[in-house]
Amino acid sequence: MVASALCAIQANAQDRRVLPVPTAAFDGTMAENVLDARPATGRVVQVPQGAPNVFVMMSDDVGFAMSSAFGGPVPTPNFDRLSAEGQRYNRFHTTGICSPSRAALLTGRNHHAAGVGWLSDVPSPYPGYGGRILPETATIAQTLRLNGYSTAMFGKHHNTPSNERSEAGPFDAWPTGFGFDYFYGFVAGDIDQYTPTLFRGIQRVDPPEAGGTRLLDARLADDVIRWVHNQKAGAPGKPFFAYLAPGSTHAPHQAPPEYIARFKGKFDKGWDIVREETWRRQLAMGIIPKGTRLTPRPAEIPSWNSLSAVQKAFAARTMEVAAAQLVFQDEQIGRVIAELDRMGELDNTIVAMILGDNGASAEAGPKGTINELRGMGRHDEDSAWLEANIEKLGGPDTYESYPAGWTWAMNTPLRWTKQYASFLGGIRNGMILSWKGHVAHPGAICDQFSHLNDLAPTFLDAAGLPAPDMVLGAKQKPIDGASLLPSLASCEGMKPRTQYFEIGGKVGLYHDGWFLSGEDGRLAWENLPPGGTRPEMQWTLYDLSRDFSQATDLSVKEPARLAAMQALWKQEAQRNNVFPLDHRFAMARGAATLSNNGPKHFDFWGKDVSIPTPNGPMPILRSFTLTADLKLDTAAASGVVTAYGSKFGGWSLYLDRGRPAFIGARSTDPKEITRVVADRKLPEGASKLTMRFAVEKIAGPAIVTLSVDRTELARVQLPTSMLLAAGNGETLDIGRDLGVPVTDYVTPHGAIEGNIPHVSIVFD
Repeated sequence: MVASALCAIQANAQDRRVLPVPTAAFDGTMAENVLDARPATGRVVQVPQGAPNVFVMMSDDVGFAMSSAFGGPVPTPNFDRLSAEGQRYNRFHTTGICSPSRAALLTGRNHHAAGVGWLSDVPSPYPGYGGRILPETATIAQTLRLNGYSTAMFGKHHNTPSNERSEAGPFDAWPTGFGFDYFYGFVAGDIDQYTPTLFRGIQRVDPPEAGGTRLLDARLADDVIRWVHNQKAGAPGKPFFAYLAPGSTHAPHQAPPEYIARFKGKFDKGWDIVREETWRRQLAMGIIPKGTRLTPRPAEIPSWNSLSAVQKAFAARTMEVAAAQLVFQDEQIGRVIAELDRMGELDNTIVAMILGDNGASAEAGPKGTINELRGMGRHDEDSAWLEANIEKLGGPDTYESYPAGWTWAMNTPLRWTKQYASFLGGIRNGMILSWKGHVAHPGAICDQFSHLNDLAPTFLDAAGLPAPDMVLGAKQKPIDGASLLPSLASCEGMKPRTQYFEIGGKVGLYHDGWFLSGEDGRLAWENLPPGGTRPEMQWTLYDLSRDFSQATDLSVKEPARLAAMQALWKQEAQRNNVFPLDHRFAMARGAATLSNNGPKHFDFWGKDVSIPTPNGPMPILRSFTLTADLKLDTAAASGVVTAYGSKFGGWSLYLDRGRPAFIGARSTDPKEITRVVADRKLPEGASKLTMRFAVEKIAGPAIVTLSVDRTELARVQLPTSMLLAAGNGETLDIGRDLGVPVTDYVTPHGAIEGNIPHVSIVFD
């Protein structure tokens, strides 16, 4: 492709300059700045002639083998149609987990080099683990926007550190700070599909009245279409860059009941048979090479036949729901593609569909779960309660994820799952690239090694732009990926390439057809590896040019190559700021956020306060006193005083027709819900309500005492103080209960009938 001028951007607070570059073929290298130009606007507004629209989509937790486009058991006709018009990549790679994959996609750099070595929820004070994309790794949205594109993002943005998700900001790690003119979506790892916590730009979207049933994927598709209509109305000749990242099929698996009904009985045969059927279908379709071995089921995942009849019924239903959710996602994305076609825009749009930001997720463990965060790392949910919710699976009363057996089947024929940077089941996903008139063999399958970091340079190549040397004052790191546009004309197969992998201490290295695996032994549903945080690493070696599924370990036969690969991995890791390795996961890694060393006194002024649960006080596990100044409209006033989390995990201090009440929910299981309601009503007008949350030891029982004006009204004991706010998008709210509520309230969203001038939370 021919590169246009006016791409490299240099700016600072006093002097914003635009540095044009000469026309040259794009080869993935940094552009050389040779001229100095200072337009009055300080911005590039000239779009390269003939630059196409760019539409990129990335699903969540979809394994290599879930969609029918890659031989899977779930029919996705819109993905299939896109495959027929474009080209499928069967050796496309992600990083192994959410935030790092999204950083690599947006920047074209390796995830540690971009500063996002692990989940943005838990930043670490090391160069590769800050949890926010670095200024020296500008996003593709920033570059395209500064070269005249309209830019918009829809859906999941998991690249904002958890302590930057409130209205206090800063907002430079939000989509609008990363070059997107417009954003509609959420800034967390997962979200309830029925009652999501959403933002437009940086402003929270107030929820509709309770009772709405339109799932999030449909709302996202509606908004993409609305935005494109308005963008083309305002500037018909201006290209756009649109990024759609649905939160499905990450937990919670939720779907309309009529979609779930389509799959009734379809998975009763179990994961062992489904995986074998998928493997045979993949071979027949050419998705995997002839001779590819079906890797065996790990011993830690039970065989289907070992389950009881009730366990099979529960497990089958969870897969029916997951399949329905992917079908629903496929239909919504299909609506957007069809609308671009109707508008005449699709012919001039390069479309990338990434089927998963990592392999399918096994975090629910061998049993599965109806409450993702409740069971993470423990998996001690009551089996009878799981079974009692079979007919509710997929609805608003569950936050489910399927058993690890289905995860394994959705990654056919590969080994292991999400989080495993050491095995292909965690890092190999299907990808579809389509651009009318540029695909030499529509419907073809390209076996060229490719990676998320290839997409940003691909889009720059399509737009005729070189990679910038300087963006908004920040000298840029080199792009790590390379354009895939040449592969649309001629797939180069096993061309030379080196790419490292690392997630949570599990490591891998691809080099010219060979793959090195460094495995720490931690299972995907465990928080710590065997022996604690410094495990004995197990190193294995595979020839992927002959062994597509990573089935045969050659480390014993190839000791010299193994040593050379280990040395190369260390070299790449040092170059990309991978060290130090941290083998912990989930709460084990996030334990620092529960430290007693932070602030002990928090004040909230007004009844319309809402902050993300990791952003302020953590009102669980340890003792605290909450004091609320109330001004009630009547003596029978209802509504929330303070709510934390949701019915899937959290607590609420509220008024029930004038009577102070408290509910603590570890889950939706009645045995894990504790409630108390005072006999006495509060007076109309002013009063001071106090809640004492007393804990003797972390995660031990808690005594909750409600008092008004120093008179005790009610007392109750919680079996555990570990009421983790679930899910990830939940908030601590004053005067209402946003997101998924902790309980049912008299007023919509628990809106208080009166005012709350002040609330304080003071920890012991």
